[in-house]
Amino acid sequence: MKIYRLFNRLPRPRSFAGRVLLICFVGTHIPLITFALWALVKNQAFGRENWADLLVLLLATLAGTAITFVLVHGMLAPVRVVTQALGDYRQNKNLPALPRNLSDEAGTMLGQVQETLEELDLTLSNLARAAETDPLTGIGNRRWLASRAEEQIDRAQRTQAPLCAILFDLDRFKAINDRYGHAKGDAVLVGVSRFVKGELRSSHLFARTGGEEFCIILPKTSLDDAVALAERLQRGLSGQSIARLDPGVVTASFGVVEREAKEKDLSSLLRRADDLLYRAKNDGRNQVATSTLA
Repeated sequence: MKIYRLFNRLPRPRSFAGRVLLICFVGTHIPLITFALWALVKNQAFGRENWADLLVLLLATLAGTAITFVLVHGMLAPVRVVTQALGDYRQNKNLPALPRNLSDEAGTMLGQVQETLEELDLTLSNLARAAETDPLTGIGNRRWLASRAEEQIDRAQRTQAPLCAILFDLDRFKAINDRYGHAKGDAVLVGVSRFVKGELRSSHLFARTGGEEFCIILPKTSLDDAVALAERLQRGLSGQSIARLDPGVVTASFGVVEREAKEKDLSSLLRRADDLLYRAKNDGRNQVATSTLA
């Protein structure tokens, strides 16, 4: 380790291959240089034929250095492959397929790098999924909804296609928690999520945006169709047993809006839906409130 540190302090080529060439050159030429110096000192006994032999030795040493460098350069191929794979994964998140047919130390290195990148990629994917998933219900959270909804709003803006939002909130959810306990309240949230998710299409965006508040984004959906879906969900929730509670215990109030041409972000859309949701609450709960486009 001390020798390596000392070598690092010396002037040297910047490339790793250049350093290998320098080591090969110095290592093979020290004996030759030593012999040449000795020959100069002993010049009287060193004839012309001996100088020819020295020249042959010099050329052979140069050839040996070149061959050694080519062989070492080939041995460093796994290092170059790993470097390229790491750089590509860091910049583009492309998971490489490193060769695993080598049985030496280089093969062990390639295999360990491949396994490490696969584990890292899986961990990052799980972290990203966890960051955008509601841990209780398993559906998307507000962060997930914001990123996905903005994409749909941009697409609707470009294509002039309709887009609607349904915001609903469970009625008297605090009373359910107080009467039956928070475990039952959690079961209600899970049951509501499962029921609503079963009524939606794969193109719909469904997320839990608050404690007992949920949001649905409906791309390419008219206001009439969105209201019909909200009414079906409202009747379905109130008409069945959720979390083994009697039908009618779990109900929800809904606010339904269609995106206006001037709306280019999710916040303004949800703000109007939230106003309608509270209108439904104030009008007696367990109902759907909507308004026509201005």
